Amino acid sequence: MLAIFEKAKEKIYDYKVWLLMGLVILGIFVCYLTSHSTKETVPSSISSVSLGSSSASSHYVASTSSMVIIVDVKGAVKNPGVYNVTDKARVQTAITQAGGVLDNADMNQVNLAQKLTDGQVIYIPLKGEQSAPISSNNNASSIAKTSDVMVNLNTASLTELQTLDGIGAKKAEQIIDYREERGGFKSIEEIKEVSGIGEKRFEKLKDKVTI
Repeated sequence: MLAIFEKAKEKIYDYKVWLLMGLVILGIFVCYLTSHSTKETVPSSISSVSLGSSSASSHYVASTSSMVIIVDVKGAVKNPGVYNVTDKARVQTAITQAGGVLDNADMNQVNLAQKLTDGQVIYIPLKGEQSAPISSNNNASSIAKTSDVMVNLNTASLTELQTLDGIGAKKAEQIIDYREERGGFKSIEEIKEVSGIGEKRFEKLKDKVTI
């Protein structure tokens, strides 16, 4: 009877051992599944973030997209006319659309890197031309120095003032600021009141300016 009891006890012990081993194996299996599932979901999260970034990038590109403007290309180009360009374009772009310049174009008077604006006139002068026509909206792409054209100090644009010898963009702005503050020039001699224009410079300008 005792022997039977001992055998039963051994079977129960073996059963517990196997049960414990089964639980351990089950635990390991569950941990594996959980870990695998986590790895599977991580790329989805990354994909979601990537999509979000892509969407934001697309929005940025859309918000900084170029606008179409219209410019008028004249002078020594193969196909003068009105052309559509983007507001990020330069004078060189407009000239290219106009078929390029003629062989006798004077490119020394043209700033190819100048940024274009809507309604701008780009005039390409011929070699030997004394001056290039000046756009009414102050956006002509070429500025020629000349002694043959009289410049009205009370009506000249920023670009027209720069056709005077020794007058650059900064000095032209000072002249315009002065006339706006004083209600215009009363005489050509009054230009000497503008900072940086003394008697010596006035002597060079007096025959080229009027009021």
